[in-house]
Amino acid sequence: MASLRFVWIVCLVYICAVNSAKSRKKSVVLSDVCSSVYTQTEYNTRDEYYRRVKDPHNHITTRLMRYFTFGGILQAISEETGIPRDKLVEKGASQFQDQSSGLGQTIHAAHIIRVGAINSGLKNKNPSLNRGLQNYIGHTQNVLRIVNVWHGVGGAIDRYQSDNLNTLSTIDFDGLSTQSLDVIEQLREDFFKIVDQYAQTIPNEQSNNSDLETDREIVHLLNDCMLFENGTLGYGMVKDGTFVDRYARA
Repeated sequence: MASLRFVWIVCLVYICAVNSAKSRKKSVVLSDVCSSVYTQTEYNTRDEYYRRVKDPHNHITTRLMRYFTFGGILQAISEETGIPRDKLVEKGASQFQDQSSGLGQTIHAAHIIRVGAINSGLKNKNPSLNRGLQNYIGHTQNVLRIVNVWHGVGGAIDRYQSDNLNTLSTIDFDGLSTQSLDVIEQLREDFFKIVDQYAQTIPNEQSNNSDLETDREIVHLLNDCMLFENGTLGYGMVKDGTFVDRYARA
């Protein structure tokens, strides 16, 4: 009976995940502003470039850095539109996705930023910023399935990003302060706890020959000032128009 109950739960989770993926709206496939540049010498086509498989540990590090970039983006959008920062996006399942992996069930198209619905008022106030935000949060990287599953490190980071939106919204990326650094430090430490818990479950032989302990050390080398700089990058992109130019494409 217990085994049947377990199978039923697994099936239910799978069905919910499939339905959630099907309900997502299509966003535009774009290279991130921090991504490597497409070149024909390295990739035969742009499709091959977009479907390249990322090192799992680099993907995990990126999810922390881009979370702070996202925080800066939200702050600047809030200032531009008057919509409170903590009301711009909701926590919850991803609503947008740029592509599937196209590489079978062992490779997932994993979101960098996992948040829920965008405030409907943003589309009325500034359609370009709304479109840019859709494409930004819809961006994915192709990674090993084990890095993206809900019951593993991927799900833990998903919950971390959704659950900490209100905390992220208290950081001022327009000027470094002791208060902001304290918040960044707490968010960084909470993320490190997730990495330390789950990093050992990622098969090292699949990570482009990188050493697991070295990768964990790299994650821990991310300090508060570096994460703040990622936030100021996002803030500045909105303010100088780079965000709209790069991401607000239909």
